[in-house]
Amino acid sequence: MGFRHRRTRSEKWCAQMDPSESGSGLPAFSSGKLDQKGCGSRIDPRFVAVEETLAYSGTRYQMHELKERLPDGRIVNRDVIRHPGAAVILPLLPDGRIVLVEQHRSALGHNLLEIPAGLIDQGEKPIECAKREVREETGYQAGKITHMFDILPAVGFSDERMYIYLAEELEFVGQDTDEDEWVQVHFCSREQLESLLSSGEIIDGKTVVTLLHWFRGSR
Repeated sequence: MGFRHRRTRSEKWCAQMDPSESGSGLPAFSSGKLDQKGCGSRIDPRFVAVEETLAYSGTRYQMHELKERLPDGRIVNRDVIRHPGAAVILPLLPDGRIVLVEQHRSALGHNLLEIPAGLIDQGEKPIECAKREVREETGYQAGKITHMFDILPAVGFSDERMYIYLAEELEFVGQDTDEDEWVQVHFCSREQLESLLSSGEIIDGKTVVTLLHWFRGSR
């Protein structure tokens, strides 16, 4: 008797989402081809934002309650964090080493190894934030800043966008961290970084994604 594959829940859901047969009496959403510009952020008109209200305003972030109408007509409540965005920097020294920072993350209760990053101030451009943050956290001023790519790190509950930059032509001018930051700087070769990734010592999302992207492009 041969092996019979049983479809998982996600596979069944994907099958139901075939534009040619919705199967549920609901209007099908024809998403189009994946070779079109903007295919990764298409608007699905079946989902409608009905109302959004401020539920909580913290020191840095705001929590909103979003009422959304689903394709079947039901209205559900979503918790959404509105985020100012952040700049993330990969500091590359002339000898090929990368500058990492080690800092305490209160939500986790322990330190993390990361590349520098920081919130974008109101009215500040992402690239200006990148220049400021790399100097404040590492003590290096970048003579050259190049935009690499963007990521959306927490799409389940936040609209945060991270703008990721490569910082080169670094000159040491001294750290200038915030009053509530205690940051230790580390200098790592590619081999060290690959080892830290494979051993699970680097698990910060933005750092993992950026390093893997840089490894692929610098072979």
